[in-house]
Amino acid sequence: MVKNYDVIVIGSGIGGLTAAGLLAKSGKSVLVLESHDRPGGYAHGFKRKKYRFDSGVHLISGCGPDGYRGGQIIYKVLQALDVEHRIEFINIDPFSHARYPGLVAALPQSVEAFCERLGRLFPEERQGLRDLTRLCLQVAEEITVADEIMACTNFAEAHRLMPALCKYRKATLAEVAREFIINPKLLGLFASNWPYLGLPPSEVSFVYWSTMLIGYMVDGAYYCKGGFQHLADTLVDGLARHDGEIRFKAPVDKILIENGRIAGVEVKNEKFAAPVVIANADIRHTICEMIGEEHFPPRYIQRIKKMQHSLSIFAVYIATDIDLIEHKLAHESFCFQDFDHEKNFAATCNGEITWLSITAPTLVDPNLAPPGHHLLMLTTLLPFQAAESWQQAKPGYMDAMLKLAGKYIPGLEDHILFIEGGSPATMRRYTQNFQGAAYGWDVSPSQVGPTRIPNQSPLPGLYFAGHWTSPGGGVYGVSVSGVQAAQKVLGIRQQAEFWRLIETIGQT
Repeated sequence: MVKNYDVIVIGSGIGGLTAAGLLAKSGKSVLVLESHDRPGGYAHGFKRKKYRFDSGVHLISGCGPDGYRGGQIIYKVLQALDVEHRIEFINIDPFSHARYPGLVAALPQSVEAFCERLGRLFPEERQGLRDLTRLCLQVAEEITVADEIMACTNFAEAHRLMPALCKYRKATLAEVAREFIINPKLLGLFASNWPYLGLPPSEVSFVYWSTMLIGYMVDGAYYCKGGFQHLADTLVDGLARHDGEIRFKAPVDKILIENGRIAGVEVKNEKFAAPVVIANADIRHTICEMIGEEHFPPRYIQRIKKMQHSLSIFAVYIATDIDLIEHKLAHESFCFQDFDHEKNFAATCNGEITWLSITAPTLVDPNLAPPGHHLLMLTTLLPFQAAESWQQAKPGYMDAMLKLAGKYIPGLEDHILFIEGGSPATMRRYTQNFQGAAYGWDVSPSQVGPTRIPNQSPLPGLYFAGHWTSPGGGVYGVSVSGVQAAQKVLGIRQQAEFWRLIETIGQT
């Protein structure tokens, strides 16, 4: 007997869980199918001995009630699902530290504190820095209302209402930053968090960069107490609270089509019927393998095949008994040997380990490890093609990462209690993303906004959530994608109207 649902979500990454929970709250019968044994995608966690590691997420934003206009998306979602009381977020301020030869700088929350701290280091650039950061804030605020404005006005009126977004929508971070800042060291310092988006300043979208930076700086940077697996589990709780279902170890083999529209899915020869499917999965795999290109317009297929996917990551997970406080380490440190991020990125594309981020979650959540022990995650970007065999190359990359981290934490190599590595092949295995892509499609100017693959496909009943669709990568970005997908399924054009509907349901 085939079981019927209103909506089936493929994949339980944060974007898929967000869409599933909100649609369940709206009264839809929802089933989430996950191939792994736990939810979360790149946000999932794992236990080794007495240690609880995050697989890939370091920080998120938008978890508190305060922030910039149009932000706070994760807070809104958890509140809508009636589970905000089940989770605790730890505010991280400064949101990161940047380490360069001869310069270590903290990047604090709030536009004022950020500009004051960096302005002290580069006093001659103080005004330009302030103007650039305020522009980032303006862009971040305008992007949150862009869809609503474009849905009900012409371009001339949109230009009046969103001047910064219209002016800089095709610009890179480097192009805009150079209008305000001259000193190459400050340009490098300002862009220190570029690895969070997978592209250097000359290639990353200024608009998407602004939403990320302002997210941490104004909406707040947070660590999830207990690890980010707890965020995924809380979203699952929210789904269940509204009668949604989730099945693990249930990889979808095929998406079923009848009469030119979605009819359901097939899992291990078992069929589930639904008129709507939301794919929180690699879009190319979804369309070409699970469905078939013949069901889509040729131009749509051509567009997808032209899109450029992001690099993958290499991560090293470490437990140590070294005193990280004594070494003045912070929760998040980006460690570069060169202020020129184009050089840093070029080395990365060649498969070289010249920079890394060091995350130390036990400095803010000691319960992740036994007393006296700390956890570290060393992360860098790498292309999948950097090694012919990742199984053979993995130990060498782990050694290189450990050696580089030892420059910032002297003696680390002699204080390893546990170590494990995750290569691009590991990322591909657990997420089924093409070549272990860390952020779906690159967030370059030509692949964000209207030029990104939209949440609603041309095939009736098929929608997308996650970093392969609008707006882009990162936990905040995929959370927005989940909201947008739910909104499209319900046929609601404006996000403000969508939130009003969700709140009204909660009051009935």
